[in-house]
Amino acid sequence: MKEEIKKVLEMLEEKKISNEEATELLEALKESKKAEEDIPPAKRKRFLKIHVTKGDKPQVNVTLPFGLINWGLNIASKMGKNVIDIGGEKIPINIEELSKAINDPEFTGKIVDVEDEEEGKHVEIEIV
Repeated sequence: MKEEIKKVLEMLEEKKISNEEATELLEALKESKKAEEDIPPAKRKRFLKIHVTKGDKPQVNVTLPFGLINWGLNIASKMGKNVIDIGGEKIPINIEELSKAINDPEFTGKIVDVEDEEEGKHVEIEIV
């Protein structure tokens, strides 16, 4: 929601919208946030967000719905895949544990926050 508020304030500053329009937009955002909070966690749509930056420049910005993630996990488990190959390095994964964590409706937040100071890269993965 911070990004949406920032965008409204930028539009106001650039005189693309009036004070009244900005107020209406901010109120609508507030009501939308409240309505979302009233939805039980088990019913909310959830997403996996991946952000990669190098310096101040975005390199990757991906948002994936959990439905797609679960589908991929189901396919991987049926194929017997329990290893991810990243740059020639085989990384073992426990699909059952991963699926269990992903399907916990109460869990949200960052699951990865890594900074490579040498290359100036920052990777964030979060569940929202």
